[in-house]
Formats: sequence, C-alpha cells, structure tokens
Amino acid sequence: MMKNKREIKNTIIIYVGVTFMALPLWINKSFGHLDFEQLLFLVVSDGQGTAIDWMQVLNFILFFLPIWVITTMVIYYIKKNNITFNLKSKVIKLLSLVIVFCMIFAYDYQFKIFSFFINGSTESDLYERYYVDPTDTALTFPNQKQNLIYIVLESMETGFSEIVIDEEVVNLIPNLEYLAQNYTSFSNSNALGGGRQLKGTTWTAASLSAQTSGIPIQMTNIESGYNEKNGYLPGVFTLGEVLVSQGYKNYFLAGSDANFGSRETYFKSHGNYEILDIKHYKEIGVLEEDYNVFWGFEDAKLFEYAKHELLEISTQDEPFNFTMLTVDTHFLEGYTDLSCDFYYDSAYANAIHCSDNKVYDFIKWIQAQDFYKNTTIVLTGDHHTMNHDFALNMVGVEDRSIYNVFINAQFKNEALEYTKNREFSVLDMFPTTLAALGVDIDGNQLGLGINLMSGKETLIEKLSQEVLEAEFSKHSEYYNTNFLNESLAE
Repeated sequence: MMKNKREIKNTIIIYVGVTFMALPLWINKSFGHLDFEQLLFLVVSDGQGTAIDWMQVLNFILFFLPIWVITTMVIYYIKKNNITFNLKSKVIKLLSLVIVFCMIFAYDYQFKIFSFFINGSTESDLYERYYVDPTDTALTFPNQKQNLIYIVLESMETGFSEIVIDEEVVNLIPNLEYLAQNYTSFSNSNALGGGRQLKGTTWTAASLSAQTSGIPIQMTNIESGYNEKNGYLPGVFTLGEVLVSQGYKNYFLAGSDANFGSRETYFKSHGNYEILDIKHYKEIGVLEEDYNVFWGFEDAKLFEYAKHELLEISTQDEPFNFTMLTVDTHFLEGYTDLSCDFYYDSAYANAIHCSDNKVYDFIKWIQAQDFYKNTTIVLTGDHHTMNHDFALNMVGVEDRSIYNVFINAQFKNEALEYTKNREFSVLDMFPTTLAALGVDIDGNQLGLGINLMSGKETLIEKLSQEVLEAEFSKHSEYYNTNFLNESLAE
C-alpha cells in the first residue's frame, strides 16, 4: 500500500516537473516574451474580474498532450522492463544539475528574471532629468471646452492592415486605416503607422495609466503595490485630474470587471471617474446576474451602452471625458458575434475585421450627433497583440506600431511634418490628447510625454527606445518617493 502511494506521488511529481520544464516554451509560443514586471503586477494588483479563456485552455492542453503522452510511454516502458536508477550515481546527479540549469535558463530567457533584479540594483536619474510635473505646468484651456471621447482599442496594431491570412496579404482594418488617412494620425513612417511599445506599458492596465499619466509601470517597489489598499500611483497627477480641475465629468466604460488590474482603483482615485462596467449594468438590471460573454459583455453591447450613455451625458452643462475600452480583439482568438462576416479561416482575423467595422460605425454615429461639433475623438491601441503566432504573419512584424487617430482635434499650429516619421509611445498621449482639446501646454510636455503636434523631440527620439527602456529597468528613488507615496496625493 505504501509502495503504491509512493509510486503515485512520484508519478505526479514527474508530470508536474515535465510540465514545468516545458512551460516557458508554451508561453513563448503563445505570447512571445513577457515582462517579469507584468507577472508581478498581476500578483500585487486587484485581480478580480478575470475571465477563463477556454480557447487558451484548449491551446494549453493541445500543446502539452503530446508531451504527457510521451512521458506516459516512458514511464510505462521503465516499469514494464523493471528499469531502476541509482539516484546517488554521478551520472544521475550531473543530469539533474543539467536539467535544473536548463530550466533556470529557459525561465530567465522568457521572463528576464535575472535582468530584473540586476538592473533593479542600479539607480536611474531619468525622472530627475526629464519628468515634468503637471501640477507645476501652466495649462490654458479654451473658453469653449471640448468634450473628449477616448476609445482604447484592445491590442490594435497598424500591422493588421497588411497581414498574411489564408496565404494572402489582406487588410483587416480598412476603416481604421481610412480614419487615420483622413484625420490626424501620428506615424513612425510616411504611411500608416503609430507608436512604439515600451517596457512597463505592455499590458492593458499599464497602458491605460501610461496614456493618462505619462509614466510607465515600474515594479521596483512591490510592497507599494498597485491596488485599492495601497493606491495606484497615488502621487501622480493625471489626465482625469487635469480635466476635473477644469469642470469636466469623467466616465470609464468597459465590458469586463473594471476592478481587474486595479483599473477601477486607478480611475476612481485619479479623476473620480464614474465606472460603467459589467458590475454596474448588472446592478441596474440591464444585464442578468449570470450574464457572461467573453470577458464580461461583448463590444456590440459596449457600443450600444455607449450610445445610450453619451446621449444622456451630452445633455448636461458640464464638459465630459468619456473613456471606453473595447475587448473583442483580445487574444487568443478574440470574439465574434452573428453580426460579423466570417471571411477568413482564422477566428482572430475575423474578430479584428469585425471590430474594425463596429468601431467605424460607432464613429459615424458620433459624427451624426449634435454634440460632435464640440467633441474630440481619440482612438488608440493599448499594446501589441499577445497572440504571438498571429503577429508573425504581419508583413511588417519587425516594425510593429500601435494605432492612433485624433478626430475633430483642435490642435494649434497643426503641421503635417510633425505627424510623420515620429518615434513615440503611449506616454506621449497624455499631453497630445490635451493639445487635441485645444489646450496650450507650457513647454509642451507632461510626465515623460511630449505633445507630438509641437514638433518637440520625444524621449525616444532624444534617447532612443533602447536607452529609455534600460532606464525603466533600473531602480528609481524618484519614482518610488514621488509616485508611489500616498501622502503626496493628499
């Protein structure tokens, strides 16, 4: 009996060990390289509201099934032939060391764990040199304040406009490309393009805060956290707070639970946003308590609810900032409903193409409303798609960029040369968005972001992306003291 229990225990250990050994390969195949900071952020942030992605579960099982089958065959062969191993032999000990070393190397290659701790022991003076505090910057709003509709498009890259699907190069985002060509869009080339993805902005929650605060997430002080208990960048003054100080009312609409990734904490504490998420619509009876599609509710409902909210909000006297986050293009395969056209064999390609249509229809609806004349619309991606295999089909996969367009923008001294061949990131969206509302920004910089329409060099253009990301990897006493210190926000 004891022998059987021991054999079962050893067998379980073998399967767990084999799975753990192969896990970095699956992660790399599915997501590409992930920041160690992102994993830490998920640990310390508010994590409620996640959805089980059954396609991802299936992907995991299909990847590991052959490995488990081979493991089973090996175990069966060993038992059948009564093969035994001397665990004290030098060969076994050496083999064990090699396996452990390979596992350490694989996990470090995937997550850059050693680099995180080594770089974290080096001090950066980036913020002392380049950070501009919005509270110390003169901001002059126009007499007639513009409303803002800020739409964050999940995983939206410009590379979707030229990608190989079903052995043919196709454009999955023709409508978004049309908007970029006919309104103001900043590009890293002379054609359709966008901003670079920087370290500390590679997941949705981090990108949302970076776009509105001008700084990335840096996990150099884990104890401070990014959650309701300790605050989410409590010492930072953000877009939402700037707008509130000018009489704006802020809203955040998302189809998932806004609490996931501490997004609710961030938006409530930085601009007192009214949160319109799946919890809200269940509480007011619009959705059934057990309703759950994809990450919460799908984008068809998101745009339906947005229209209803905007018609109500636009009747108020105060200007508004209506920020919303789409979800149908989330990896692994996205989400499609019956309104979508299924042109491709790839589910994710269909989801992206359908989202392109939905977003465009929503923009046309806004433009048909009376409030549009006093409203600026910003469309922006949050980060690169995490569907790594799909991204490899992009014609320009080596030069990936995040989508953006500004519609009915009130830029002053708008110049075409400032929109082309630019090197920038989501950090620059903070001051550029205010400039699009017709705001004069003394110095044209907020946080680490630059007003792109000013023509002033961004930090990427000044330092290079490599240097900037290297600085983000280092410890920053300024960051910890000024941004993570709750007392500074009081």
